[in-house]
Amino acid sequence: MARQDTRARSLRRISLIADALEDQRGFPRLPKRKSRPLDSLIATLLSQNTNDRNSYRAWLSLKRQFPSWAGVHDARWQAIARAIEVGGLKNQKAKRIKLILRTILKERGSFALDFLQQMSDEQAMEYLLAMKGVGSKTAACVLVFSLGRDVFPVDTHIHRICNRLVFVKTKSADETYEAMKPLLPPGRAYSFHVNLIHFGRQTCRSSNPLCGQCILFDECLYPQKHRNLLSTSGTKRQKGTTDFLITEKIANDGSKRRG
Repeated sequence: MARQDTRARSLRRISLIADALEDQRGFPRLPKRKSRPLDSLIATLLSQNTNDRNSYRAWLSLKRQFPSWAGVHDARWQAIARAIEVGGLKNQKAKRIKLILRTILKERGSFALDFLQQMSDEQAMEYLLAMKGVGSKTAACVLVFSLGRDVFPVDTHIHRICNRLVFVKTKSADETYEAMKPLLPPGRAYSFHVNLIHFGRQTCRSSNPLCGQCILFDECLYPQKHRNLLSTSGTKRQKGTTDFLITEKIANDGSKRRG
């Protein structure tokens, strides 16, 4: 009973914070046009350890160089690496992309992951996580942006904020993903995910967070928030057209890749 009461309190608190973010930032909705699962998988892989602007540039470069996933599969990994160089970690990502495509072709006979639509969330996550280089954030992004599932991907921003707000006490984004699953109000995962990412980029930054402008100041246990309060009250939040999610971008621009 005590555990149920604690969970109920956490659900109410998270719901109130999600409300506050939606009041400030709006209510994000999934794009009507969904990207293909394999597109989301590769795009999210390209976003690892870089920003969405550079990962999107790498995505576009890869598409221009190789018109189909079959072309990527048949190319040498060095050629793939050159195409995605702007996104960083080019060699590591190129080899992972090659391995993922080789695995999918061997198991399914084509370059498509559309069959994931017929799986439960747990089954789809298990399939994707079995691929080398695919973590919970990457797999969850496929479920959200291509399958429209009510799943909560956790990146470094969300991991940081969830711990500062003491939703969880975890050491990694993967741990946060697992810990947050039972705490999210139904139907709120996408909105909360998107708003927390933008909030983490613009306000609750890793270094020099703008505590003086934070609407969640009273809820936060960041040790230096009072020190930052006065020094950041007049600081402008970072804004710009480059603050987007690559998974939304490829869905909204209608990017389609047929192997």
